[in-house]
Amino acid sequence: MGRTKFVVVKARELVKTAVFAVLGIIILAGLITFFLHMGEDDTTGMYRDGTYYGQMAAGGTVTELVVVIEEGRIADISVETPAEAVTVFYPLLEPTVAEVGQAVVEQQSLEVVVAQEKEHSARLVLDAVAQCLKEAER
Repeated sequence: MGRTKFVVVKARELVKTAVFAVLGIIILAGLITFFLHMGEDDTTGMYRDGTYYGQMAAGGTVTELVVVIEEGRIADISVETPAEAVTVFYPLLEPTVAEVGQAVVEQQSLEVVVAQEKEHSARLVLDAVAQCLKEAER
């Protein structure tokens, strides 16, 4: 009939095989993780962090708009201290900057709805914000 065969396994060979199997699994897991996350950017958002300045021309006077980007997102929009002429002749400009700025920050988009009476001021603000965002793009 059959002969009984004995297999002799040395402990050293068994340990080496186990170590290489574990190393192989670790390397395979690392490669899978690497290729799954390949092309992803470490930073979030679509803009570079920083403070950007845009210009609004109102009545022959230029007013600076400040857009702050944090963690790749629009964090704040405000107006630098406007000239007195802008404040007198365009009284809706500062409230419009606040309103439009808040809407842009909330929606992270320049597609905001503004009241009809503030439409011209809103267009000035949105154009200046667009100028800043173009500068901040990745």
